[in-house]
Amino acid sequence: MYYSGNVMKGPTVSIILPNRNYGRFIPDAINSIKAQTLTDWECIIIDDASTDDSVDVIKELISGDDRFKLAVNSESVGISATRNVGLDMASGEYIAFLDSDDCYTEYFLEMLVTLARNTNIGIVGALSKTVDVDFHFRPSGAKWNITDYKVYDNPRDMLLIPAANRKFVWIWRRIYKRELLKNVRFHDEMKVNGDDIIFMADLMWHVPQFIELNVEGVYHRSHGSSVSSVQQMFNIERVKIFPILFKYMREELLDKYDRAFLSEFYSGLFMLLLSECFIKFGDKLTFKDKKDLRKIMASACRFIVKKYLPFKQRLLCRYLTWIK
Repeated sequence: MYYSGNVMKGPTVSIILPNRNYGRFIPDAINSIKAQTLTDWECIIIDDASTDDSVDVIKELISGDDRFKLAVNSESVGISATRNVGLDMASGEYIAFLDSDDCYTEYFLEMLVTLARNTNIGIVGALSKTVDVDFHFRPSGAKWNITDYKVYDNPRDMLLIPAANRKFVWIWRRIYKRELLKNVRFHDEMKVNGDDIIFMADLMWHVPQFIELNVEGVYHRSHGSSVSSVQQMFNIERVKIFPILFKYMREELLDKYDRAFLSEFYSGLFMLLLSECFIKFGDKLTFKDKKDLRKIMASACRFIVKKYLPFKQRLLCRYLTWIK
């Protein structure tokens, strides 16, 4: 790995921007950071050994702006380890994340930092807006306000927020007081996806309050390679996270949350497991895909603490544990 850029001390926000082969999208991400109305930030870009022209594109875009720091992994280590590089380098009062195919609104940082400081609450989130693959960032010129928000005191409430544009695990639509993250890191085994689930579960149990602001702050690009996209292409690597996830929950999180949270969390993740394994891709799966998925599903179900599932899910989970 090599680093370029000057070391900066104590900016207001450290933005962590991982990238892997998104040279066609990352200009929008970087331009949206350059356009921020809050200018006291550092942006740590970590390229995970891209095989496209990403590094050359990044270098050209950040040339002459010392607020950017670039780290390049000598070999691909996955999204979690890549984000951890950024966390270890960060020196800001607050941490923000951005995926290299997404963008901030130009007022994102100023808006959330202002609200965080006004309320003295360490996690503040905004709404996201889904855009298509051809979207290009331009400052909106919109006027923002921080009067329409809600304070939550219970981690379970985060799971129950209904809006599709403020999902619990979307880490890139929030800022975080850096001191809250000193013992929180991404799980290195989560190389493709699922990193945000464990990260948020590790974080929320010891955070007394968080804020959800009813103003859009992030443009979330939907395309075939996007983990959250409805256009997502089947990739069995994205399903391999589930045994790791349920094993981690069983070993590390059961004593951190009350039964209401765990029941809601387990039920949601079990339905996600079913969707990712069979529902989402249906007849697109080959015989080998289905066979591999059954093994992964059985492995995941063995780690689930079934008492936290509703009765019907519990029965299905017990059955799936033993399928061949």
